[in-house]
Amino acid sequence: MRFTEREIQLATRMRGAGLFWQPHAGQYVFDIDGLLKAPSPFQAGVHLISSTNAMASLAGGSDSLQERFAWLPTWHDARAWLHENDVNPQAVVNALQRAIDDELTDLEAMYELMLETMDSAASGKE
Repeated sequence: MRFTEREIQLATRMRGAGLFWQPHAGQYVFDIDGLLKAPSPFQAGVHLISSTNAMASLAGGSDSLQERFAWLPTWHDARAWLHENDVNPQAVVNALQRAIDDELTDLEAMYELMLETMDSAASGKE
């Protein structure tokens, strides 16, 4: 699995905006601090969680895992998150159409929509 630099930047922004995620095996993450010294088989800084316990142990605990890594949702993860957060399916279609028009990846468009959803929820709480 490869992620664009922009996808990684957007995922890092989502993390900074408070994206909640529960680490589990099969998820891709970006190593923000360069904690893991082993080379990545995917691309620099991108790792697949094969064992949540082992990854949490390397990070210094489960909480630290969420603090030191940015979750890189897959297409399916992003669609599930959008559905769970009651994002209108037409908004998803519009985002994907915008991806085509603006020559973005589907993930870039969905990550942007996730950020917009998080921003809207945060401004609604104020």
